[in-house]
Amino acid sequence: MSRQLPESVRWVWNARWGNYWLGDREVLEFRPADFDRKARDLNRAGINAVITFGFHFRWGFVNEWALLSKTLEKICASCHRHGIKVVEHHSSILTSNPSGEKEWMMMSRKYDNDSCPVDVRRHPEMLRTMEQGDAEYRGIKLSSLRQIDPRTGCFARSNYQGWAFCFNNPDWQRLYFEYLEKIYACGVDGIMTDDIQFWPPGYGCGCLHCRRLFESETNYRLPPAGNDDQNFYGNFENPAYRAWILWRIDCHRKHQARLFRHFRGKGLELARPIYCSSNTNSYTTVGTGMSLDDLDGLYTAIFTEVNTFDVQAHCWLRTAAESSQRSALARRNRVPAMCLFHPHNEDENLFCWGMTKLWGQNYYYGANRLPSSRKAAGIPQGPFRFESSHSELYHQPESAAEVGVLFSSRTVWLHRDTEGKPDPTVMSDPASTDCWAGWCELLMLNRVPFDTLMDRDLADERVLKKYKLLIVPNAVCMSDRETMALKSYVAAGGRLIITHQSGLKDETGKWRKRHPLARMMGVEYHGVEHASPDWTAVGEKYGIKRCRAHKTPIALWRERRGMETWMYAGKEGRVAVGRNRYGKGEAIAFAGKPGRIICINRQRRYERNGKRYAHIDYNMDKNVTALMMRAVHDLYREPLLRTDHVPFGIVTGLYRHDDRQVLHVMNAAGVLADSGKEITIPSKLAFPSPERLPGGGREMEFWIRTMNHFARLYSPNMCGPQTLDTVRDGRYLLIRMPSSLLCCYQAIEIY
Repeated sequence: MSRQLPESVRWVWNARWGNYWLGDREVLEFRPADFDRKARDLNRAGINAVITFGFHFRWGFVNEWALLSKTLEKICASCHRHGIKVVEHHSSILTSNPSGEKEWMMMSRKYDNDSCPVDVRRHPEMLRTMEQGDAEYRGIKLSSLRQIDPRTGCFARSNYQGWAFCFNNPDWQRLYFEYLEKIYACGVDGIMTDDIQFWPPGYGCGCLHCRRLFESETNYRLPPAGNDDQNFYGNFENPAYRAWILWRIDCHRKHQARLFRHFRGKGLELARPIYCSSNTNSYTTVGTGMSLDDLDGLYTAIFTEVNTFDVQAHCWLRTAAESSQRSALARRNRVPAMCLFHPHNEDENLFCWGMTKLWGQNYYYGANRLPSSRKAAGIPQGPFRFESSHSELYHQPESAAEVGVLFSSRTVWLHRDTEGKPDPTVMSDPASTDCWAGWCELLMLNRVPFDTLMDRDLADERVLKKYKLLIVPNAVCMSDRETMALKSYVAAGGRLIITHQSGLKDETGKWRKRHPLARMMGVEYHGVEHASPDWTAVGEKYGIKRCRAHKTPIALWRERRGMETWMYAGKEGRVAVGRNRYGKGEAIAFAGKPGRIICINRQRRYERNGKRYAHIDYNMDKNVTALMMRAVHDLYREPLLRTDHVPFGIVTGLYRHDDRQVLHVMNAAGVLADSGKEITIPSKLAFPSPERLPGGGREMEFWIRTMNHFARLYSPNMCGPQTLDTVRDGRYLLIRMPSSLLCCYQAIEIY
């Protein structure tokens, strides 16, 4: 597939996304004037692209597809009159089939809520299908399309009170693509075909079609139906199981390719947004086989969803890491990345929008109430209206970062560390993912511009040349080409931070007999200890005497001659952290998992007396974070961005736009100050003045390595731009910004 977006879909670069909420009111009650009014309201809010949301479990409404298509035609016509693009969204494979009283109650809530009201009593055919458990369409029993749980040989249940169809089933493919043709005919600008994945997580699908395809394409066999064979399922030492993981991921890729061929075969070019809420954990890739990492050329936009049950503003730090992985894929495919939030109020909307600008992404507003374009909470313009008025600050941002952090998807797919028994059905995989996410979070908090890199980026010399520092957090599974690229990068003068067992397996998940990177790191590798002792500093040089390892695993290393040991693990001779010269470059190696130790996961949520709460915790181990930043500063000696009198909680993002740069500045100090507190959901946000925060001052100083000379400040809180004082200091431009001007978000144009 081509990496260059066709002219007809390049509008996605400037898309300001919103949901088009669709329920019984629109389908059964709306008149043409109602559709027109709704489109006009979306336009007034600054939204110029919508993704439909409603009647999501589409196969449950199979007898009403004609009615839904007529509604979609009216939506497209009215939106197009107001300059709004329309992407149609539905579940490709999920069906609603509640089992038992509890699931029926959950189903009732699902189809009768404030956001997308659908009353199943107004859809008797759907209700009948749910009650009887099956339906027939075009001579095919829908039950014959279902995925099979290989442990039982019975139909596979999804997490959504129903069954899931198998997208490897030829009958399903034929019926589904026939339906897509009807959607195309409604005049849509794009399609978002959701939920292409296998159920149950970690096992599906064991249907006849999947068994035959797996055997013919890999020469391996699935265990017999009715057998939860633990020598196969979850056994990463079994090459057949690893082949099965990769095969399911490839099935997802092949289906996405079929979709492209289908609409292009009809002479169409459609926008294809694709997403996942947590693509970096094993639940998605190992659990359900739905990975975004191998879909190059098969989407026109890619995004992260912050789920509605997440505390929208307070989960920004982990979402920043997750979103940086989407930006990595977007850069490789030359398409925009974006992030979907579900804000509860104007403050959350502004905060979440501003964060996407820090990440160089488009904003996708997912709440069911439109963001206000009128003056609210002291904001003269809503974020979308502000963005449309200053589009030059946001069009196709190019990351200026010189620090790259590797996310190894192959490691997440094909390796499990020694921290407990692996469970691919759990919604996170801290052993593989947090090593990377912790570094991303730390760099964000310390205002170090960074990019996430993907496995195959290592083999692209043009990519590596951009970065003055690479960080490789526990990338266990690497190809020979990738390990050679790392050694060549350092030998030629590059700077590298590398941790734990990076490189010990090949790209198929097979253990190597010898460590390919040990000499570059300056160590001899002797295995792994499951629980690390504390790390003790060698001397007082770096001001950090001891680090607690929090019982995470540690590689058993002995130092080679010439290595400068920073810290020992428990006793002398056991290297915990060391620095080594290799060729013209340097590498700092951590035997443990510092990113895992400090990583901040999503916040703990609960209900009490009918109200929703969250306990917030942003705490990081201070000694470990200081050690990690010492490694960064020692190797990245002339940073792109330096700051003075900028307090903790003020975070930044820096991007190039042709001959200009734009520095985005966000005030997250109030959110971070909630650490250790119980907050209500939603909660009012605070944006304290930077001048009153520890380390703050009347002016914040930003030192940027640039040849530009001037700076202008833009903000949704201001009526127009304001020129800032600048001073040239060698290769750096000093920009002074009065602290009183920063409320929530600002953009500084450097020209």
